[in-house]
Amino acid sequence: MKTYRLENGKYLGISYFKDVKNIKWLKEKMNSIYKDKSPVLICRSLIVDPFQIVVAVNNALLSFENSSMITKSLATEILFNLSSTKNITQSLKDVGANDQDEDMIVAIISKFSNIPEMKIFHEKCIIGDKANFSEFAEKIDENVIKSYYRIKQIENDNSSLLDSVITRIACKVVI
Repeated sequence: MKTYRLENGKYLGISYFKDVKNIKWLKEKMNSIYKDKSPVLICRSLIVDPFQIVVAVNNALLSFENSSMITKSLATEILFNLSSTKNITQSLKDVGANDQDEDMIVAIISKFSNIPEMKIFHEKCIIGDKANFSEFAEKIDENVIKSYYRIKQIENDNSSLLDSVITRIACKVVI
């Protein structure tokens, strides 16, 4: 798990899971189990680096604190911020973990630096293996990410893929 301190003083835990067998169940039950602190289940294929999630979470928290969220919950606001579209339904479909996925990323916001909620999630909820982010980096399909975020070759020649994706996430509300 990677842990980040957010701008509002809370912490963000991000874990990568592979061979997950119960994504459909998780998507159906997480809101009722965790209420407003639901873990965010993210499609692995559109993530270049965990920092991309940090940017989306900070944007979502800023919207939450300013009562200017576009979606109904913090978890969906995070997914919305990670996506390339302003269509909420399409955002959730594109960036949220899909029922047929075997790998996913889980993000949990906590007031504790050790993110105890992630341990509970791993032990009690998920049927799958916690994986190291070094394994995650090996599975990145740059072509899928470039296509989804509409990154042209000229931009790719002048900046990193991560920088291009983060710029789109950071500027999404402004555009």
